[in-house]
Amino acid sequence: MNNLKKYYVGFFIGYAVLFIGALLYILNVSFHIDKMLFSLKDIGFYAFCSGVLVNTFCRIKILPKTTDKRIRRLNNQQMLIVVCFLISAFAMYKHHSAWAVPLLIAAVVEFYLTYRYPKADADNQTQDNNYSSDN
Repeated sequence: MNNLKKYYVGFFIGYAVLFIGALLYILNVSFHIDKMLFSLKDIGFYAFCSGVLVNTFCRIKILPKTTDKRIRRLNNQQMLIVVCFLISAFAMYKHHSAWAVPLLIAAVVEFYLTYRYPKADADNQTQDNNYSSDN
């Protein structure tokens, strides 16, 4: 398995852990085991933060290195997603109820980028093919 494929697997695992952490945080169920109090809200916070860290690391490794301004702009939008994840984690830490707003912004930007990256890559391949056919 090549390195890029490992980063893609880590990227999706990070998203899964992030999603599970958000669900556990929303549930906010407490239970006792041997006179110790456990809260799913706390477990959800730590799972969410772990997912954010894994996802961010893999996202940075996956970003294509290019001089094309369009792709670089899309890469900067990827960093906006990372910032939204970090703001959500900080809001969870402070027990602020608006932690879902930056998460929603990150989801909308991610959805937008899923349609923009393939088009940008197809345009680059078309330009590369035109360039190679000219020579």
